[in-house]
Amino acid sequence: MSGLRRALGLVAIEGIVVGIVALAIVLSSDHVGNRGVTATLALFIGWSFIGAGLFAWWRRPDNRFGVLMTAVGFAFFLSVLTASDSSLLYTLGVLFSSLYVAVFVHMLLAYPDGRIDSPQLRKVLAVGYSLSIVGPGIMMLFADPSQLGGGDDEPESAIRLGTDPVVFDILDAATSALAVVIVGYVLYVLVRRWQAARQPQRRAMAPVLWSGICLLVVLAGQLTTEAVNGPDSLSGVTGVLGLLFFALTPFGFVFGLLRSRVVQAGAVSELLHKLGDAPDSTGLRDLLSRALGDRSLQVVYWLEDSSRWVDSAGQPAELPPDDDPARAWAPVEREGRRVGAIIHDRSLCEDDELVRSVAVAAGLSIENERLQAQLRARVEELRRSRARIVEAGTAERRRLERNLHDGAQQRLVALSLTMRLAQGRLRKDPEGAEGLLAGAQDELGRALEELRELARGIHPAVLSDRGLKAALEALAGRSPVPVDLDGTPPDQLPPSVEAAAYFVVAEALTNVVKYAHASQARVSVSRSNGHAIVEIADDGVGGADPNRGSGLRGLADRISALDGTLELSSPEGAGTLLRAEIPV
Repeated sequence: MSGLRRALGLVAIEGIVVGIVALAIVLSSDHVGNRGVTATLALFIGWSFIGAGLFAWWRRPDNRFGVLMTAVGFAFFLSVLTASDSSLLYTLGVLFSSLYVAVFVHMLLAYPDGRIDSPQLRKVLAVGYSLSIVGPGIMMLFADPSQLGGGDDEPESAIRLGTDPVVFDILDAATSALAVVIVGYVLYVLVRRWQAARQPQRRAMAPVLWSGICLLVVLAGQLTTEAVNGPDSLSGVTGVLGLLFFALTPFGFVFGLLRSRVVQAGAVSELLHKLGDAPDSTGLRDLLSRALGDRSLQVVYWLEDSSRWVDSAGQPAELPPDDDPARAWAPVEREGRRVGAIIHDRSLCEDDELVRSVAVAAGLSIENERLQAQLRARVEELRRSRARIVEAGTAERRRLERNLHDGAQQRLVALSLTMRLAQGRLRKDPEGAEGLLAGAQDELGRALEELRELARGIHPAVLSDRGLKAALEALAGRSPVPVDLDGTPPDQLPPSVEAAAYFVVAEALTNVVKYAHASQARVSVSRSNGHAIVEIADDGVGGADPNRGSGLRGLADRISALDGTLELSSPEGAGTLLRAEIPV
């Protein structure tokens, strides 16, 4: 910042020096009338733009608007060279007499962020800058002072080729017509920008934009009347009006900044007063909306335990991306902790001090409302979890019914028919009956195995009979992917915790086989700080999506029913780690 201040100080000194030189040129001129008034007005306008531009430059170094406004002031002082009695300086002054208008138009189009992103506008500006030099250059080449509207005592052009009224009139008319077209197009762009702007944008744009629009309207009128009737018709009136609107622009900018500071103090004061009434979420949003003048404002809350954003109803919310052209957000913190965010119109970024002040003032209320939103989010998640558990239970009952019907039931029906056939052959064909009974015995064994498989899906018998370690060893033994079982707690866990751990491992190993393309997996169950820690890791392709499929959601519901947490880490190409923590 010290380097910036030093640079701005040097620019300010240069501005003062240039202004003093301009003052000396005007006061010593032999062809300028009302030299005192003209000199005072020139200093007033030039230094106003330079001063306001330096202030904007210092306030926002990364915004080129301040640079452009400062450049307008210096370009205006350059046009004061037309007051010089020196032919060379006078010619330079006329050549650059319209440059400040081109820089001013550039400043208007770049307001308020100092950038012009449209390639079309850049082309228009390039033509405008060229025209601001070419137009006066044509005058200096082919016109005499009388054609320029000046008196006989004005200096001669240092580059005049000769006086040719016909050539001068043709070229002057052509450049004037092109200038009217450019000014008209710029007016169209500015008016459309105003119409498309939202209320916060209009509040920021109004002081500078409207003074600029008025100046361009006057300029377009002056160019049109001079092209039709010559330089003497209404040029004095339009010149005074144009100079007035031009001079008002830097003061409009400063007024906008001062008004912003006043509005900021008033908004924060009113906000602090009304926040004392402990408004609800809707009332809080309305208070912040009025304080910032943004009816589209939203407040979202950060849930640290689940690392996500929610709205006041506890529903998931998202922050706008950094490159969103319409929306932005400001963080809200309490004692260094993130508690929420204010999503607002992007134009308020130009007044980020106001946004930060409002965010700090509303921090306590947003923190209180965050707790309410967190409770609502948990209630909503509990409701969804219960609904999923009910749906999962219904689906499981249907699966069992279908498997019993298609599997064991069919085998038992077939077994019944076989037994009936065997009974009919006992006397006539004992050997055939014996063969039927042997087949029936095999069929009965297969039916029992299917029933055991179904029972294992409901609650594995090995878990009840031999404990979690044996159940996990059975799962690892049935897995086609080699599984390294690190160990289990020496002490027996509560039955509900062991069941949850078993099903987490079973589902994880099923996913490893189906999706991971892994060469090995590792399972560990430990006990730490009153929690059972279950981890399943593989060396597969990663990229697992917890929102895809119902298996992981069902596990999450099962774990959350025990007040536990389920976390999934699955970066692309780096394997997958599923970790469950269950209170014991």
